[in-house]
Amino acid sequence: MEILRGITVKIHLCWFILIVSLTGSTGEKFTLGYLTGSQRRPGDFSYSKPGRVISGAISMAVDEVNKELLGPMGHSLDFVVAETYGQEEVSIRQVAALWAANVSAFIGPQETCVHEGRMAAAFNLPMISYFCRDVASSDKRVYATFARTRPSDIDISRSVAAVLTHFNFMHVAFVYLKAQNHDFSRLARAIIQAAREKQISVRTVQVYRQPYYYENRKENFSRNPFLDIVRDTYKDTRIYVSVGYYHDHIGLMLALDAMQLLDSGEYAAIGVDVEKYESEQAIRYLTGPLQREPSPRTLRALRSYLAVAPSPAPSYPAFAAEVNRRLQMPPFNFPNPLLSFGGGKVIPVEAAWLHDAVWVYARGLAAALSTGEGSRDGRAIAARMRNNTYRSVMGYWIHMDENGDAEGNYTLLSIDATKPPGLYPLAVLHKSSPEVRFLRELQWPGGQVPLSEPPCGFRGEKCVSHIGAWALGASGGTLALLALAALALYRGWRYEQELDSLLWKIDFRDLHLPDDEHRGNKLNSSAGANINSSNNAAGNNEKNGGGSTGGVRSSQVSLSSNPDLDFRYSAIFTEVAFYRGRLLAVKRVRRHHIDINREIKKELKIMRDLQHDNVNGFVGACTEPPNVCALSEYCTRGSLKDILENDDIKLDNMFIASLVGDIIRGMIFIHESPLQYHGALRPSNCLVDARWVVKLADFGLNEFRRGELPPSDPNGLRSHIDNLVYLSPELLRSAGWGKDGFILEDSRHGSPASDVYAFALVLYEMHSRRGPFGADAPPTPTLLRRLAIPDPTPYRPPLDALAGRFDCVRECCSECWAEDPVARPDFKAIRTRLRPLRKGMKPNIFDNMIAMMEKYANNLEALVDERTDQLQEEKKKTEALLEEMLPAPVAEQLKRGRRVLPESYDSVTIYFSDIVGFTAMSAESTPLQVVDFLNDLYTCFDSILENFDVYKVETIGDAYMVVSGLPIRNGITHAGEVASMALALLAATRAFRVRHRPDQRLLLRVGLHSGPVCAGVVGLKMPRYCLFGDTVNTASRFESTGARKCL
Repeated sequence: MEILRGITVKIHLCWFILIVSLTGSTGEKFTLGYLTGSQRRPGDFSYSKPGRVISGAISMAVDEVNKELLGPMGHSLDFVVAETYGQEEVSIRQVAALWAANVSAFIGPQETCVHEGRMAAAFNLPMISYFCRDVASSDKRVYATFARTRPSDIDISRSVAAVLTHFNFMHVAFVYLKAQNHDFSRLARAIIQAAREKQISVRTVQVYRQPYYYENRKENFSRNPFLDIVRDTYKDTRIYVSVGYYHDHIGLMLALDAMQLLDSGEYAAIGVDVEKYESEQAIRYLTGPLQREPSPRTLRALRSYLAVAPSPAPSYPAFAAEVNRRLQMPPFNFPNPLLSFGGGKVIPVEAAWLHDAVWVYARGLAAALSTGEGSRDGRAIAARMRNNTYRSVMGYWIHMDENGDAEGNYTLLSIDATKPPGLYPLAVLHKSSPEVRFLRELQWPGGQVPLSEPPCGFRGEKCVSHIGAWALGASGGTLALLALAALALYRGWRYEQELDSLLWKIDFRDLHLPDDEHRGNKLNSSAGANINSSNNAAGNNEKNGGGSTGGVRSSQVSLSSNPDLDFRYSAIFTEVAFYRGRLLAVKRVRRHHIDINREIKKELKIMRDLQHDNVNGFVGACTEPPNVCALSEYCTRGSLKDILENDDIKLDNMFIASLVGDIIRGMIFIHESPLQYHGALRPSNCLVDARWVVKLADFGLNEFRRGELPPSDPNGLRSHIDNLVYLSPELLRSAGWGKDGFILEDSRHGSPASDVYAFALVLYEMHSRRGPFGADAPPTPTLLRRLAIPDPTPYRPPLDALAGRFDCVRECCSECWAEDPVARPDFKAIRTRLRPLRKGMKPNIFDNMIAMMEKYANNLEALVDERTDQLQEEKKKTEALLEEMLPAPVAEQLKRGRRVLPESYDSVTIYFSDIVGFTAMSAESTPLQVVDFLNDLYTCFDSILENFDVYKVETIGDAYMVVSGLPIRNGITHAGEVASMALALLAATRAFRVRHRPDQRLLLRVGLHSGPVCAGVVGLKMPRYCLFGDTVNTASRFESTGARKCL
């Protein structure tokens, strides 16, 4: 205590010495410009006139400053009132008027401060606002002299976010008031932003449009606006944050209670109140402004309620009474007849901020006066105000930060069961980095802090309910078994119905086959007729009705004559027919009679159900003898065999890789289908459609084709035997080819391993293009016997033909045609082994071609850009050369394609010069020496011309002609420009040395003359800019008759 008493004495002594030292100096009077809104303009009935309630605080503060601070220093403080009517434009004019009146600082303004603060910075006068909340004014780079005693919305928003974080309320709903003269939207947005910065999820934001005062179910004085809000949002939140008046928060809690949401303790609300907390009126936060006692229902509801409000002011009642008294005194004179009866006005907290604003300025001014920084330097005084702590008239200390913003003090309130009804301080919220420091323990209705999100989520999406599962297990299992049985019966019945429906069956009379004339033209096209004759035949067929409908005739059609085909050099033949507008391929089955049994129905259904991009679609079949046939999709580009036999088609790696990939994908699909194998894989059964996609054909239908007769014609028989080389050795042996004899029966059986063997032969043939066993293969019957007879070294195609191909191709072929079927890989393994073939390629050849075209287009675009840049460079060079040959304005006219008209000039100056003794020198020098000499001289002259406003017209031999005053007129300065240039040229010739005659001095003869001339471009080839007139002749005569080294 003794130490503290000594420190206090020293402080008082320092202040006394400071005051005594300053008292001796001349006192100064400082005037504050008080910007307030205490009146309404005519016709304005909504402005609340806050100045009529708070203005007494400034006269109170000014008297205190004069008495306690500035008066002892020999100075005084006064203020003048400037009415703003609550309008920004009036406030701006008043700021300018106060500055003109030489005020020392601004207190205010009331509502706005953005433009006024910038004006104060421009005037270098302090401005201390007691009401402004705009965040932009915290930027001291713009608002260098601005400060405020009202805490910003960011302060209370940080405090609210700290409370939410402390209780782990990470999912909340916001409700705020937005009504005329009651707008909390800016504060609500600041709190929402602070909550989101803390990773708090804002589930919903609701607005209510009128304040709520109290509940009266009989009179219904004001309907509770929160009933609809709670009804719409209670399923999506557990925690509400209400921004508005304290009596609004009561309405929210009553709405939650009406929905019976508070009994379990799962719901809670946090109210944000901007009015300072009145500890002596704690009960009013439960009653509202229109009731005296809280209802039991309100007491029960507010157990789940917390409030964040400005901290209480211990000395505020005495301050409010003094403000009421001074409102009736000059210069305000606001009458209050009820004051004598104890009925003073309710003084809002803004009055305290106004009082603090005067003291903040006074302390900054006193500090500036004590250091001699100047009482009129607003920036120096503002710097003294910032980063300081002052004691507010409300009774607690407030810190003003480096931005000149006062930091608020806030208290967390709740019901205290140990005290009478009311809200009491629960915790203190620190101002700099808000944290919650509790003063007592909080009792929640449910015994624990409510969860902001239920464990299973708001809609139960995070939990799987198992309630009742055990009861439904047995019945569910029974129902499942019954359902499975019913499903099996239904599927069996539906399957039988599909078999009996014969959806695959096609009446041969519904097929439209090309007529004889059409057939003749098509067959002739294969013998070398051009494509045009074939197309004309097709067009004639369409005119005749598209084919024959009477009688059954067949024909072969060359695919190269298809009008939609751009594949002109093939000789591909297949039998086709039109069915319901679709062009189908017809596969004849050589059987005299066929019985449609169940196995054939199943087989045809399976074929019809198979759908894959690399499998040729089966459409149906005709079963009426003698027209037994299978119908499938028509592929316009023929088969792989036709492509391999056509030397005009070049097969590069991309082409082969795309085709091989299509075959592999199709075989994988067939092996995984109910068919399990192809059985007839060879190039002629690998069809190619218009997009160059391979589609596998001629598989399945084993029962349908069982007992098929061999071909009767020699060509068909030879083709049938040649196709047998693609059968695996085990199939050839099972067909009897290992023995002596000639087997004609067609074996439709196969296996996945035999398909792998056939694929290896196809792969080999695609790379070698010499047949499946090379060009030196023996005759087909002999080859079939050698393949069927077991041998330690089986006969296989020579791999020399694949020497220049990928290693993976040779290795894959060797593995695939292994003698042991078990040793052969399946098609998925083959796809892996051949993956290097397709590295960097698209799925099919068509997409690869498109990619190549796109790449070419991109390269072409880059090439065009490069050529365009080169063209622009050459254009610039050409334009530069043109500007060297002609004057810039003339060259610009020519570049624009305009005609250059002759033009007369009233006054120009022309310069002529030649070299004395040039003819004799030329006779004694070689032509190259003369050219070098003139080049050196005129290069020197040209460099000098750049320093003058002149234009070089031409040089002829040793003659040098220059003009000034055209084509751009320069008034009367042309004579001086040319004369100065001539002197510079004469000076240059004195120092010039002839390269091949270093000892010879150069003598120049010059002639000048000023006068009118006519100028224009003459000629189309090698155009020249020429001058005409007596002035030119006169200047030339002056030059020819003039003295050397003279003008």
